[in-house]
Amino acid sequence: MEFKDPLMKLKDSLMEFRTSLMSIKASLMEFKASLMEFKASLMEFKASLMKLKDSLMEFRTSLISIKASLMEFKDSWINQLNAK
Repeated sequence: MEFKDPLMKLKDSLMEFRTSLMSIKASLMEFKASLMEFKASLMEFKASLMKLKDSLMEFRTSLISIKASLMEFKDSWINQLNAK
């Protein structure tokens, strides 16, 4: 009987340790899931930034085109004034 008590205590301690390990594993799995969601969010954010970049580049191209048209208009107008 004297030997059984320490053995039972050891068994109980090992069961508590196992329970702790399972809890840690569950927490790690939740953390991994959160990281995966975060990664997905970052990928969406990156895609949004790329769309914004493309839109800004189109806007820049439009401004350059407008500037060129204005310069042509200015030159044409100056030429007409000089011709008179």
